[in-house]
Amino acid sequence: MIPRTMSTQHPDNVFIPFFAHESSLGGEDEVVEAFYAFSVLGVEEQMWDFEGKEVDEFVVKKLLEKYGSFFKKRKLGRDLRITPRVPNPSVEKAEAKLLLETLESIPRSADYAKLFYGEEIAPIF
Repeated sequence: MIPRTMSTQHPDNVFIPFFAHESSLGGEDEVVEAFYAFSVLGVEEQMWDFEGKEVDEFVVKKLLEKYGSFFKKRKLGRDLRITPRVPNPSVEKAEAKLLLETLESIPRSADYAKLFYGEEIAPIF
């Protein structure tokens, strides 16, 4: 599956989104934003931005637990994708370890997906 549409987190909106708790999105709000993009806007791929900010490494687990009925019908890794955006360690020295942390989260997310779907699906592309 090659996605036709992609969404990304954007922390500075003109208006605070209805699901947000404050003007700058973070943490749980970004998980809700990803679900909104998938379920309401029909986006097929969500870029999960690890570059230059704190981000929730458990997005797959939280999406599957909180919105299970939706993701039973539209499978992460098959119908929908989460693609990480990571810092370039040769350019952003202070954030170089984020690349490793992100890579380490991929098999954990695959384990969550396997337990949820009962089959091998890699939810992070």
